[in-house]
Amino acid sequence: MLRSAVAHVLRFMRRHHSVNQADFGGGVSQAHISRLEKGETSVTLEKLEEIAAHLGMHPLSLVTLAFGASEQVAPIQLLERIKSELESVDGLAQPLVVDNQPAVHPRIIEAGKVRDEVQRLKALGHSKAEVSRIMGIAKSTAARHW
Repeated sequence: MLRSAVAHVLRFMRRHHSVNQADFGGGVSQAHISRLEKGETSVTLEKLEEIAAHLGMHPLSLVTLAFGASEQVAPIQLLERIKSELESVDGLAQPLVVDNQPAVHPRIIEAGKVRDEVQRLKALGHSKAEVSRIMGIAKSTAARHW
């Protein structure tokens, strides 16, 4: 249902702004716009951003229209719901700070701690077997971090 709503909204807004499928250019091909408008494919956030920019709109405007159509809710009602949800998590007071650092998986963090401890015990003169016993890890794990 959402895919067909996106197709309908995209067709409607493109015609409303008198934009042809071929006018998009850049990273959005005419074939891609055609497939979107036929509901044959989904749009990524990056493509949605490009499409919205070409239409002179914010991407959330297109998303709001699409979800409103999909849920048969007036866009203004949907925006009120979104506002309420954001207020409940203090999401309106300040912009979220985006950390551009890639997220590090907890296992990688833990492996770094194990490596550091193995290296510390090694520097104190312990053997791999002793490090394994002291840390309660497999000998192969101690050897991997040796």
